[in-house]
Amino acid sequence: MPNPFVPRAQVHAWSEDIGDVPDTHKSAITRLIKEQRRLSRMVEQNAESMTGPTGGIAVYLIGVILRMYDLAGGRMRNVTWDDIHAAEGRVGQLVDQLLPIDDGFVGRARQVERAQPHMLDEALYALFEREPKEGEPAVDPTEAFKIYLLMWIATEALDGNWSPPKGFDGPSEYTFTPVEDAA
Repeated sequence: MPNPFVPRAQVHAWSEDIGDVPDTHKSAITRLIKEQRRLSRMVEQNAESMTGPTGGIAVYLIGVILRMYDLAGGRMRNVTWDDIHAAEGRVGQLVDQLLPIDDGFVGRARQVERAQPHMLDEALYALFEREPKEGEPAVDPTEAFKIYLLMWIATEALDGNWSPPKGFDGPSEYTFTPVEDAA
C-alpha cells in the first residue's frame, strides 16, 4: 500500500523555509545526502551530463526532498540500487506521457501517478513556474526537465523506504493544490 501524502500546505511551508533560511537546514541536508549515498551517487552520475550549474542544483534539490521526509518524521531506510533501478523503470514508463516540454508539460506531469505528488508539485513549481529569486540562475527547460526526472526517481525510491510516523494523517488521494492555495 502506498504511503499517505505529506499535505501540500506543509510541503510548501517547508520548501519556503528551506529556501528562506537555508543555513537552518544546511547541516541536515548535508547529513541526509551522505546517509543516502547510493541515491546521491545516482544523482551525481546523472548531473555530470547536465550543463552549467544544473548538476549542483539537482543534488541540492534531492537534498531538499530528503529534508522534507526528515521533517515529516518516521523512519527512512537506506535506498538500495534495486530501489533506484525500480524507480527508474516506473518513471521511464511514464516519461512519454509528459513530453514535449511545452506549455502543457506541467499539467501533464501532474496527471501521472507519482509518489508524494505534493513534493513533486513543489518541484514543478520551483523549476517551471516560479520566477528565479535574485541571485538564482535561470534553468533551461530541458535541464529543468532532467532535474525533475531525477527528483521524481528519488522520490519514488525514497517513498518506498519511508515509514511515516505513527499517527501520520496525510491524504491518500491526490488533488492538485496551487501554491497560492497551499500557503
